[in-house]
Amino acid sequence: MKKVTKLMLATIVATFFLSACGPKEQKIYIVSTNDMHANIDNFPQMAALIDSLRTAHPDLLLFGAGDNRSGNPINDRYAEPTKPMYELMNALGFDLSTFGNHEWDGGVLALRNVLGWADFPFVCANVTFDDTLQMPNVYPYTIFERNGLKIGVIGGIQLGMNGLPDFHPKHAAGSHFVPIEEVLPQYVEELRDECNALFLLSHCGYEADRETAEKFPQLDAIFGGHSHTRVGEDGKQMVNGVLVTQAEAKVKFVTLSTFTLHDGKIVDVESQLLSIKDFPKRNEKVQQMVNGFNDNPYFYTVLTQNTTPIVNDYEALGCLMTDAIRYTAGADMGFQNPGGVRYDTLSVRPVTMKDMLALDPFDNEIIRYTLSGEEIIRLMKSCFVTDHGPIYCSGCSYSYKVDDNDEMTDIKVTLENGKPLDMKAKYNIVMNSYMSSVFDYEHEDEGTSTFRTSNDMMLEYLAQHPEIDYGSTSRVKEL
Repeated sequence: MKKVTKLMLATIVATFFLSACGPKEQKIYIVSTNDMHANIDNFPQMAALIDSLRTAHPDLLLFGAGDNRSGNPINDRYAEPTKPMYELMNALGFDLSTFGNHEWDGGVLALRNVLGWADFPFVCANVTFDDTLQMPNVYPYTIFERNGLKIGVIGGIQLGMNGLPDFHPKHAAGSHFVPIEEVLPQYVEELRDECNALFLLSHCGYEADRETAEKFPQLDAIFGGHSHTRVGEDGKQMVNGVLVTQAEAKVKFVTLSTFTLHDGKIVDVESQLLSIKDFPKRNEKVQQMVNGFNDNPYFYTVLTQNTTPIVNDYEALGCLMTDAIRYTAGADMGFQNPGGVRYDTLSVRPVTMKDMLALDPFDNEIIRYTLSGEEIIRLMKSCFVTDHGPIYCSGCSYSYKVDDNDEMTDIKVTLENGKPLDMKAKYNIVMNSYMSSVFDYEHEDEGTSTFRTSNDMMLEYLAQHPEIDYGSTSRVKEL
């Protein structure tokens, strides 16, 4: 009996010794989302989902990968523009955000307001601001501590061909950018040995994030945004040993990423893409906040009636926008960049002020040009490269091919009267001031302002059209 007792005691002691000396397992939980674009109506469900996840994992971190605003006039045209989003993000307990290009849509002073409202910091390593702006609460990186673990997060934003993120250049005043790849080596080297986990919170786009992962295997994960990519069914894509993930856009999904560490070193990575619209609960406090923000009769003023459903068709709504500026300005043709068309679906129903302002949240000034046929072709090619898609048009239709360099070729334009575009003839055309400022193509006319905005022209156009029918409208064809 004594031998048995001694044997049991020895076993207990050995088990305790092995447990104490064996690898210590810990986990880091990150919930990430991106490109929310002020879709506040989904916040009650997202809040309930986050509540549920925090119950299971109290130490989780909640990250946003930029473009928190621009897409919902309830937020973007609030008395203090975009304050609803930040009150809601504070209510959900966001821990961190990076900048998206649309954070600049209201200009740097509006951005400074945002930084003051947020109860969480922003990280972006490739932007600096003039000291006179006194921008609060923004850093190149931050370090969180959870259960003795250090979690470093660097921020980054994409730059376009003009050296700025994809926003109207007039909003850049006092902001200075460098490519993220120029500054990332410094911060990776500085933080890698100090941190148990090192992440990049990126608003650079999925393909750019993949390239970054190939160049910087020292990173453990890249939580991305900008391209509105849904990464797989589980949100997981490993590139060169780095988790690269993104959760589509507009508060449809979040990604839960789990990092398992032994003795402070990551040994396993898992992720889950979680649907917000399928979550069965709502946070009632957040629901009341959303209801209060939505309680504004102005946005539900009926402007016209849509008679044919438009489903997943940005071009159809782009044709509506180009018709509005062309007819109102009395021009031969109107053009619209695809990135300026902000939604793609409209059911058969009354079209409200909210619909119009959500379709075109930027309300840019409309500029008139006299362009030759050759210059119009150059404009089309520039749009395809700069705005990553074919230009939308009124007063004409066209076909094109894409060559091995992803550039437009064999462009054939047919005017509304059925005649081909005359390369030498001059045409009166209109476009928004973002296109005027960003598109780089050779042309003689410097343009003249109409002193009217796109929304102003849309209101006039819809007042003359009690019904609209764009459900089958297509003027662009890739061969």
